[in-house]
Amino acid sequence: MEITTKEMEAHSNSISDIKVDASFRKIPKNAICFHVWKIDEDRLEAEPKSQYGIFIDDCAYIIYAASPVGGYVNQHTITREVKSSSSVERFIHFWLGEHVSEQKRSNVAHKIQELDSYFSNTATEYRETQANESPRFLSYFKAGLTIKSGLLLNSPDVNRLYQLYGRHFLRCFEMKSISWEHFGADHIMFLNTAQHFYVWIGRSSSNIERRNAIELANTHRANSEDITIVDDGYEQSMPEKQKREWNSFLPLNQRVVCQSSSMIEKTVCNKMKIYKCCYRNNRLHLDQLDVVIPTKDDLNDSSTVFVLDGIAQGVWLWVGNQAPQQEKTSALGNGRAFVKKKKYPYNTPVIRVTEGHEPMEFMRLFPSWNSESGDSQFSLKPSPTVLGKFDSLTLCQRPKMAADTQLIDDGTGERKIFRIVKDQVIEVTANKTTVFVTTSSYVVQYSVVCNSMNTSDSESVGVKQVIFQWNGVEAPADVTSKAEKFAKNLFENVTQKNMFVQMNEFDETPHFLQLFEGKLIILHNEKKVFLQANNSITNNNNINVLQNMQKTDHFILKIFGDATYNAKAIEVLPLNNLNSKDCYVVQSEHVWVWCGQSSTGDAREMAKKVGSVLGENSLVMENKEPREFWLSVGNLMSQTLIVNGLNNCNSAASNGSASSGLSPQGITNGSLSGIATSSGSMQYLQTTHKSRWQAQLFLVWTQRGKFFSQEIMGYEQSDLSPESVYILDAGILTYVWLGKYATASEKEKYLSLAQHYLETVPMARRPNSAVAIIRQHEEPNIFKGFFDGWNYKHWQNYVNYINKRQIMAAVSADMETPLTNGCNGSNMCFNSKLPPALLNNQKDFDRHQKYPITILQQEIEFLPPEINPLKREVHLTHDDFVSLFHMSFWEFDDLPAWKQQELKKKHKLF
Repeated sequence: MEITTKEMEAHSNSISDIKVDASFRKIPKNAICFHVWKIDEDRLEAEPKSQYGIFIDDCAYIIYAASPVGGYVNQHTITREVKSSSSVERFIHFWLGEHVSEQKRSNVAHKIQELDSYFSNTATEYRETQANESPRFLSYFKAGLTIKSGLLLNSPDVNRLYQLYGRHFLRCFEMKSISWEHFGADHIMFLNTAQHFYVWIGRSSSNIERRNAIELANTHRANSEDITIVDDGYEQSMPEKQKREWNSFLPLNQRVVCQSSSMIEKTVCNKMKIYKCCYRNNRLHLDQLDVVIPTKDDLNDSSTVFVLDGIAQGVWLWVGNQAPQQEKTSALGNGRAFVKKKKYPYNTPVIRVTEGHEPMEFMRLFPSWNSESGDSQFSLKPSPTVLGKFDSLTLCQRPKMAADTQLIDDGTGERKIFRIVKDQVIEVTANKTTVFVTTSSYVVQYSVVCNSMNTSDSESVGVKQVIFQWNGVEAPADVTSKAEKFAKNLFENVTQKNMFVQMNEFDETPHFLQLFEGKLIILHNEKKVFLQANNSITNNNNINVLQNMQKTDHFILKIFGDATYNAKAIEVLPLNNLNSKDCYVVQSEHVWVWCGQSSTGDAREMAKKVGSVLGENSLVMENKEPREFWLSVGNLMSQTLIVNGLNNCNSAASNGSASSGLSPQGITNGSLSGIATSSGSMQYLQTTHKSRWQAQLFLVWTQRGKFFSQEIMGYEQSDLSPESVYILDAGILTYVWLGKYATASEKEKYLSLAQHYLETVPMARRPNSAVAIIRQHEEPNIFKGFFDGWNYKHWQNYVNYINKRQIMAAVSADMETPLTNGCNGSNMCFNSKLPPALLNNQKDFDRHQKYPITILQQEIEFLPPEINPLKREVHLTHDDFVSLFHMSFWEFDDLPAWKQQELKKKHKLF
């Protein structure tokens, strides 16, 4: 691909031509701070803090944010200098309004070059466009954004119409005219007149949007008596005085509301294309790399620029630290040229990052960036000694430690284990079961240990029980479905505070493995096994996969992990190689524990623990295997068994049981990359330790059958709204947080929301990653530890949208001018504190799309496809319904069926 300068958004000056603006030179170079400037023609104006979050749609703005590495700042950040040795992340955003001129776009491009050069070209640069701002940009303005119309800035008319939407970050757009054409069912509208303030609630808007809009209205009008709530389709129910004024601006006889408003829908694309920038014949060419899953090693040339094309995630430009200055300053321009060449939408995000200063958003595009770079800043793996120093009480009292280790307690609590096979749920009666079969699913009901009489400690741990569902990789769909139903029933019907964790084989969480103290054995199929306890073989107190058997089957287990919270033993069939970095346990006529030369002491200890479970055993070190070992295990191993040691085992080879050399397949970085199942039809990739990024918070919802998510960066507990559902992605475990006032549908389909997220998340993730379901007020310590200063009383005085409307309706009953439209068009008031719109919502009346009467009275073949001809009346607005039937839908629904049918025939709606 070739890029020409004509396609660039702005031409770059050479570094010698750049003169830094005086406004920029006032910023201390080593300071945590936040600044906003506006480009007004060719001038740069610093915005006052009182105007932060307010933008004009025909202007361009520059936002500079400097934060500690991994930290966040916002519009309320106070500038403070830090030591020169402290690491600071720098971000430069330039925001372009919808109607910004070409001249202002060019000016802002030059100004960010000045600001970037002032900080030695180390900042991450974002190109932001109106209504398509990045999560980081939105995180600066927690109260939302207000976009004013440049056409109305000097207008003498004080009357204004605003359009609002946004579930977490509320966007308030000033409309250039007061007209019904701006109304949509998904939106909330403000009509601000000299005399009054109206809040119009679109029927498809969410409760959290409605609540936030009412809060914002209170900031516009200090006197709440001047505010009237108008529900979509209930405009005729307004008090007469307000209705006359409304009619003067928005005539009700011209009422038109879009059924579904246009929403920005990002293409789901988890694939990333990487191009290397090269100059040939003085022209810029982009050479695409042959990459399936991007790795840090793909960015292997510090003297040039790489383009990463993620479409929905944006176009990223990675600039090597040895790249020429010209390439550093022209990177964003080249990025815009790339967008134009590809014919991507104008609002496609373009971000430039520099080597060594990559932000978290960029590193997340590379699944293995952490492990490649050796950066353990966001590593999840607990310290091997953590359980040696801290017990369950310590984990209860220190949520941050619990979150870091993902351990609720030390795993010594009581548990019940249920095995699901075909149409049966079998409770396993043993106290210490250690054998699972990959063709089954298991449900574990675990009681959390706190060991404290202190109420605050109990509040800190958060839950009394955990319901685990574990699915074997070869468990049939009907078995996993039955296990899910059984586990969900336990979760939803247990009276104690609890959480539900669903996981699959190879994605076990640290706390789940801790329950088994690293001795969990996973077999491919049912085998004759008896287990050792207290140095004696028993058949009653421990699990026998079949029943009491005098003779066991033979198998080989590979040990994964090196501590009680990450270790398990998985059957290998057949065994193609013995890796020097690993340990194995062999069950034959005798139990052998084989340890490779390069295995760690901790891994050997875990192997010995598994061996002790199976019975009396012998420890065998690589290159020191006795003849009896090879003779007793030879029938379990592949004929091409290879010992992959530092020194190949010649003695073993001479016995005819192994051969020297490297295995032609299956070895990757010293571990088995693929292991065949018993059927030989499935392979999997297994990693002992999973690294994770800094936890991410997403607001998630579905609308008209489509899944949406919005990341909330720099999150705090206050970002969790009780009227919504959130996902906290901690890497090894994906939490679904159910707000107390979330919709019934969201509370029922929580696993579906998690699955949608895992399938659409920008980072490369397996869709069967472990998922935890938690409810508001029942958060476990491993979740709360991701939030600084968790406050148990945070939501104590929270008033949700419905309750807020009830309060407003009750207050308006004592006022001459009601705050809400509480009566219907026939002047019949409802005997309830709830406004009629909310009453009807309970019967789903307002959830249906609405159409004019004339459309609904047409012949069947002319009706819109989503209309049920036998239920046309639900597609009327409330006002139209009352005008036809002279009663509310609420009253109509209480009539006998024959009477309803008679009335519908009379009005040609049947």
